Amino acid sequence: MKFTIAALIMSAPITAMATTVFQTFGTLPVTFGGSGIPNNAVAASSVFVNGSDQITLGLTAHGRYSNPTVTNNGAGVFYAGSGSNCGIATDPVGCPSASQGALWNFGFFVGVSGPSHLSDYNFNLYYDFNPGANTPVGSLGVINVNNAIIAGGGNPSTMTVTQDSQNLLFSSFSVSIPGVITAPGGAFNPNALGEYSFYLTATTNTAFPAAVGTVGIDVQVVPVPTAAWLLGSGLIGLAGIARKRKPV
Repeated sequence: MKFTIAALIMSAPITAMATTVFQTFGTLPVTFGGSGIPNNAVAASSVFVNGSDQITLGLTAHGRYSNPTVTNNGAGVFYAGSGSNCGIATDPVGCPSASQGALWNFGFFVGVSGPSHLSDYNFNLYYDFNPGANTPVGSLGVINVNNAIIAGGGNPSTMTVTQDSQNLLFSSFSVSIPGVITAPGGAFNPNALGEYSFYLTATTNTAFPAAVGTVGIDVQVVPVPTAAWLLGSGLIGLAGIARKRKPV
C-alpha cells in the first residue's frame, strides 16, 4: 500500500460526528496512485507549522474503470454507485469481486514542504465500513501513515510526500496490523447504500503532540442507475432497427 498526502487546516481533533472538513475544494495538482485518476475535485487544506513547514492534506473519491462517474456537491460530499466490479476480463475471481474492488476508490495525499520530512509529524488516515450516517470516529478504521510506509519498505525520514488511490474492498483494510492498521471490524459491503466518512489528520511528532490539521470527506453510496443504462441500450437497439428498415 503506497502512501502520499497533502492538505491540512488548523483545527481541533476530529469529533464523533461525520462532517466534511477542508479549506479548498477543487484541483490539487498531484497524482493519486496512477495515471488517469481525476484530481479536479479534492478537499484540501494547507497550513504553515513553526514558520517553516507547510503541510498539505487532500482527500478525493473517483470511479473505477468504466463505471459511472463519481459526482460531488462541490463541498466535500461525493456520490458513488453501489456494487463491485464483476464481469471484467482481467478479474480471475468472478462475482463478487474482491480483486477488482467496489465501483469507487478514495484518494489521499500528504505533503510536507520545508526542511522537515514526513517522519517529523504523525499522519493518520481514518476510513469507514459502516454505511450508517455519522459513524463515531472511535468506530472508524485508522492507518498510521508513516508506519504503513515503513511496512511497505519506504522511509518517511527521507520522504516529503505520500499519496495513493485505494478501495475499501481491498483485503488490507479489514485486517489489523499492530502499530500500522486498526481495522474497524466486520467487512465492507460494496452493495450497501449509505454514507462513508474519511479523515486525514496531522499532529506534531513531539512528547506533547498537538493537532496541526484535518481534512475530511463523505462518500454517499447510491443505487447504480441501471434503468438509465437499459434505456440507453434500448434506444441504441431501436436506432439500429430503424437503420436496417430504412429504404435504400
